[in-house]
Amino acid sequence: MKLLWYLGDWWSWSFFFVALLVMPVMAQGAWNVLPVIFSLSLILTLAPDFKKYQLVGLGSKIWNEHRRSLIVLCALAAAIGALTVQLWWALPIYAVAAAWSMYRRPAPTRTGYTTSGTQPSSGFGWFPRTLTGQTIYRRQVKAWGAACLAQAIGFVLSRYKEDIPLLGFLGIFIWALSIAMLFAAFHSLRVSLREYTVLGGSRAVWSRHTAVLGLIPVLVASAFSAVLTNDGELVADIVLLSATCAPVLVTLEFLGKKNCYLFILYASLIAGIVVVYVQTPISTIAKFFLAVVFYAVWALTLPSYMRRANVHGGGMSGWLGVS
Repeated sequence: MKLLWYLGDWWSWSFFFVALLVMPVMAQGAWNVLPVIFSLSLILTLAPDFKKYQLVGLGSKIWNEHRRSLIVLCALAAAIGALTVQLWWALPIYAVAAAWSMYRRPAPTRTGYTTSGTQPSSGFGWFPRTLTGQTIYRRQVKAWGAACLAQAIGFVLSRYKEDIPLLGFLGIFIWALSIAMLFAAFHSLRVSLREYTVLGGSRAVWSRHTAVLGLIPVLVASAFSAVLTNDGELVADIVLLSATCAPVLVTLEFLGKKNCYLFILYASLIAGIVVVYVQTPISTIAKFFLAVVFYAVWALTLPSYMRRANVHGGGMSGWLGVS
């Protein structure tokens, strides 16, 4: 399992596991067959990337052992998700699918240089082959993806915990998984800045790109909440909360003695927003306006904050043992 931990793509797998847990809760009634289909597709098809095993000289035997371990984790997550909404009929289907996936021994697709003109992946992924694309966008999309997933978990748990009591028990483990994702997001942000500046990039440019990418949690949370609820006031609350996601993560990760005064400014703004929100009833438009103002202030002062940050320090990720 330790080898699987290092070779596995746990970013995407964690998303799949959480989806297996919460999708049955979100798609009840006539739509409950959709989570079952999604779970079956993962149980039957999910497998580690064999290219990583080739790079370290491992064969299909180890790959199949790790694939079976992944199948067991998927089947357990799917079964727990089904139990939360009492989909008893789905349990034997998952058991049969998992047994079949573990019994068969598929041959992994091997990659390498050939004479047919097809070459192995260059490793650049979907992002541009530029310094900005590889050190900022490729790193930070993962970080903000983890932040979006943590927000989605919080929304689902807070909205459905009263309807499904079992979520109160499962919520402990789901929250632990989301916190681990946020720790990894801290680390991705620091690695992104470190790689970008070491290879010749400036902190001001990194700050501008980060301010743009930090809108990902806001946009995803807005769309996610608008689809699941027709309450405009609730959507505004979620937008206002998600607007603090990127500022809080970046500020905590790069906090130091030289830029602590800006941290005090951000904390004061957040405290002021909380006081206004609690003490006085404000309209939906006013909530959107507060979110825009706070994010704009943070984005404009971020270059100054990062200019005084310690790139090679441990930060929150180092303190939490992630670096």
